[in-house]
Amino acid sequence: MSDKDWTVRAESVSKKFGLSLRRSMAHGLRDGLGRLVGAGSDSSLLRDGEFWAVKDISFTLERGQSLGIMGVNGCGKTTLLRILTGIYKPDAGRVMLRGRVGALIAAGAGFSPMLTGRENIYINAALLGLSPREIRSHMDEIVAFSELEQFIDMPVKHYSSGMQVRLGFAVAAVSEPEVLLVDEVLAVGDLNFQKKCYDYLFGLKRKGTSIVLVSHSIGAIWAVCDRGLFMDKGEVKVLGEIERVIRAYDDQNARNAARTRESALPGPGGASELISGTGDVVCDNIKIVAKDGNAAKKELHFKEPFDIVMDVTVHSAIDDLVIRAVLDAAHYRNICTIDSHEQGLLVGRVMPGRYSLRISVPAQNLRPGSYDLNIAAITRHAGLHLFLALKCGNVVVLNPSDKFLYSDPNAVVHFDADFHLDQVSS
Repeated sequence: MSDKDWTVRAESVSKKFGLSLRRSMAHGLRDGLGRLVGAGSDSSLLRDGEFWAVKDISFTLERGQSLGIMGVNGCGKTTLLRILTGIYKPDAGRVMLRGRVGALIAAGAGFSPMLTGRENIYINAALLGLSPREIRSHMDEIVAFSELEQFIDMPVKHYSSGMQVRLGFAVAAVSEPEVLLVDEVLAVGDLNFQKKCYDYLFGLKRKGTSIVLVSHSIGAIWAVCDRGLFMDKGEVKVLGEIERVIRAYDDQNARNAARTRESALPGPGGASELISGTGDVVCDNIKIVAKDGNAAKKELHFKEPFDIVMDVTVHSAIDDLVIRAVLDAAHYRNICTIDSHEQGLLVGRVMPGRYSLRISVPAQNLRPGSYDLNIAAITRHAGLHLFLALKCGNVVVLNPSDKFLYSDPNAVVHFDADFHLDQVSS
């Protein structure tokens, strides 16, 4: 990349905030007085009661490239975008942008509520660097794109958040910026307007506009962006080509979901959520392990074989004992049942004693995500629960390198199939 090709450049950008208003005001007063006497503090160092909202972020965008910034709430996405727009000044590092910059970072941002939509168009477009003549030439296009013709001469204070987003995006996009910065605000609009906005983003990208998009929508980022930045606790977790970043983000979300559910369970290290039954059978030391292994396994690759192992204590003779393993997904119960009787294990009468059980699953078709394990021991004919443990294990299925980059997030099971596309006419 030649030096003249870039449009956005961030070099070791950091931003800190105070943990409390009182602490922030004290530091701000001290900094202001220090500047008056020519003795400013070192802004690259943390002081008591401060934290890094953004820490040491560096990237470069070429003309026509799009960067998707993703991460959980509080990771620093919006703070970074506000540094890029100039709302925040970085405490360390620097940001450089080339050309006209359009920004849409919050519904109603930059609008004067007492002025009409038309008057706000003039003000916002002028702030983007458009001349009065250019604003007049684009006015009809901006109004038409926003679909607010009937309300354009009404004060903006009467606009809904969706209407404000429509107007803000229309001004930012129709002004044909060299750089467009967009936060999650497009999620406020209705589906038809969202599609219209994304179609327009594709057009701007083809014309050479560089786009920085902050979103929780993997679909939106995958559709618009060719590069990704996954942030965690203010720092770069993964930066690079969009497929790799999305997979890392998805896998981290699954791990976070697993940890959240595990920590919510009672007992040291997260015991089972519910254990019940008659007590005639007790299953313990329940683990998901690698095939033929013994060490607990928290993560599986797509289609990786695995085993479920446990110790089974039988306190009284049981006829037709059935052991059943059931998997739950994040939003669905009982998505998969592995039943000893259905799999052909007919044990007849089981005498009192302690047993070791291994359930081998040769290939699983679970899609990427977090899954909980439930274990039950029942009698085949009576269906009576001798033992029941909910959420006694958890495993995360990771994204493979060549599938599921952008697919239905609600689906949990994968089926292999052959697709044949034959042309029947021209």
